[in-house]
Amino acid sequence: MLDPRVREAHATKVVEQEVACMVWHAVGHHIDVIYVASEPDRLTGTEMYAAELALAAQLRMVPTSDGTVRWVQDPDTWHGV
Repeated sequence: MLDPRVREAHATKVVEQEVACMVWHAVGHHIDVIYVASEPDRLTGTEMYAAELALAAQLRMVPTSDGTVRWVQDPDTWHGV
């Protein structure tokens, strides 16, 4: 379980910076956070934690390949798998 201060710092960053998309990977429980105007972050956490961050960043879930979950800023312009 992540330290509450670390969780709060991650949540604050995704709210303060515009996030284009997030991807949670089942293998390794990695969370890739892609920002519109800054370098991406790679976090570690559960799918539930990734979903909480995506909700804070106001992202929406889109279909994706097995083993991953993806949230994007604008599902209408997303063209991935």
